[in-house]
Amino acid sequence: MNYRAKYISAAIVSSLILLSCKKEIIKEVPKTDSTSIKTEALQVDSTVLNPTDSLYALVDKSVIGTQFLTKSSLAPRLKKLLGADYDAMIKNWNTETPFEKQDNVLHAWGCKQHDCSTYSYDLYIDVKNNKINVYKFSESKLTIFKEDNFEIEITGNFLKDLNIKKENTEIKK
Repeated sequence: MNYRAKYISAAIVSSLILLSCKKEIIKEVPKTDSTSIKTEALQVDSTVLNPTDSLYALVDKSVIGTQFLTKSSLAPRLKKLLGADYDAMIKNWNTETPFEKQDNVLHAWGCKQHDCSTYSYDLYIDVKNNKINVYKFSESKLTIFKEDNFEIEITGNFLKDLNIKKENTEIKK
């Protein structure tokens, strides 16, 4: 019996040694393999299917850093909403605050560097209703751009900040 146990043990050990010798260790995954391409495609598709998830991911992120105004899925809608003012907004959005969330509304603010009193923009996105509003303060004049004529209800701290900006530019509420 002792001979039989030694024989089985030797067979098991030699099998394990053979299997471990054939194992390859991958140190780095190539960046252009089909897996990463599929992952990127899935991320893009999920943005289209459920934009709420991707928009809420913008909280605390920079508008400039995320290239939101020019390369996001909402950029064409912003361009359509603002028309001729779109290029001026891109040009003058130099100093900014990151996106903030209050209820179902995202807000970001940007202005012309060293001249916020001349050109300033407040961007509001109603995630629930999928609508955009842009408040443009330009030389003591307020212009409101409402997507599909939908007015986003601004409340709480967002409303307080907006009213302060109106007072500072001598615009009546």
